[in-house]
Amino acid sequence: MKALTQQEIEQFVTTFRTHLEGAQLQDVLANDRGLALGFHRGGTYWLILDLVPNTPMMLLFHNQCPFKKASKTKPAALFLNSHGRDLLFQDMWVEQELGRVVKIRLRNSSKECEIEVQLLPRSANLIVKAEGKQIAWEKPQELKPAPHVENPPEPRSLEEIHTEWLAQQNSKQKSSLDPVAQWEKQRQKDIDKKTKALVEIEKQISSDKDQVWAEAGQHLKASGLTDIPEELKNFIDREKSLSWNIENCFAKSKQLHAKKDGARTRLEILSNEIQKLEKARFKERVVKPSLVDLMQKTDARGRKLNLESGAIAYCGKSAVDNLALLRQAKAWDYWLHLRDFPGAHAIIHRQRDQLITEEEFMSVSTWVAKESLGSKGLQIGQKVAVVIVECRFVRPIKGDKLGRVNYHSERTLNFTLR
Repeated sequence: MKALTQQEIEQFVTTFRTHLEGAQLQDVLANDRGLALGFHRGGTYWLILDLVPNTPMMLLFHNQCPFKKASKTKPAALFLNSHGRDLLFQDMWVEQELGRVVKIRLRNSSKECEIEVQLLPRSANLIVKAEGKQIAWEKPQELKPAPHVENPPEPRSLEEIHTEWLAQQNSKQKSSLDPVAQWEKQRQKDIDKKTKALVEIEKQISSDKDQVWAEAGQHLKASGLTDIPEELKNFIDREKSLSWNIENCFAKSKQLHAKKDGARTRLEILSNEIQKLEKARFKERVVKPSLVDLMQKTDARGRKLNLESGAIAYCGKSAVDNLALLRQAKAWDYWLHLRDFPGAHAIIHRQRDQLITEEEFMSVSTWVAKESLGSKGLQIGQKVAVVIVECRFVRPIKGDKLGRVNYHSERTLNFTLR
């Protein structure tokens, strides 16, 4: 969107000055972009002061405020709220000599406040003055007389300006909420960043500085420190010895040549990454349902252990609890038990495609073993084996009150109990 021209600002002031005359300032809303001033007179007129650097805008809306209040306000907004709120709008005019600068005067019988709005592209600002004090939105800069513009463009209508501005706000809001737009923006940002790096690497590869260092070394070997060509003088240190200079020149040449080899490898990698990004297409992320708490679902008693991957390990307090947990487990969950020892069972409850790391298997296996320390013959320092089986391969023995099961397709984890 184009910034307001001088003619458009004058048109705005002339049109809306009468709308605001005598209205009372009752609300001051601020965010990172600027201010929304709520004037009450037969409804609320919202004066929008959009202070974005490139396209500062001044707009007026009746009974609707398209600006959102931020959680943190600005000092200029606090000052205006303290010194300008409840005052009446008296006048608004354009400072013709300075160009796109609008002044607003608020007053009652005992107080006065002046707002200066600088709608200058790349140097937008707002200054509030009251009771001999002033505070600015940005650091104030000295304003120079506005240059004369030959054949200014035809001013847009106020309605057209409002429509353009609202469309831009809606577009930005949609972009901030639309995951596709966010993904595309990030993809383009990554492409631009890698392309910029690619250009720098190509410059490094095309540089002949390694050859110049080698040439300087060859000259020193042949002619010493005499008759050094002008283009090689910056590569020679006169305060150092001949042997040092020769060694330094060839070392620099070798170092730069090695860097070129590394740069070529990096160039190939970057080129492939850019090609992949250019071909990439947005894939919507599927949100997986959270895991059901098996303890709550079965009314079983026992303990549970939360794993880093997000999976949950359960250990029943009794044979009945263990069987209840096993019957509610998913086919892809894991069942763990000590081999050749009676004791605790454990279920690792996970998402269908969720991987459980070896560290997590070891953690749960150790947990199961320690929960079974009451078993006859099991003690710290003993070598133990824990059976790990997907629950689809585990079948409770019908009628067995001890909670025993049959299983197959197991794997075994061996370790020393510590």
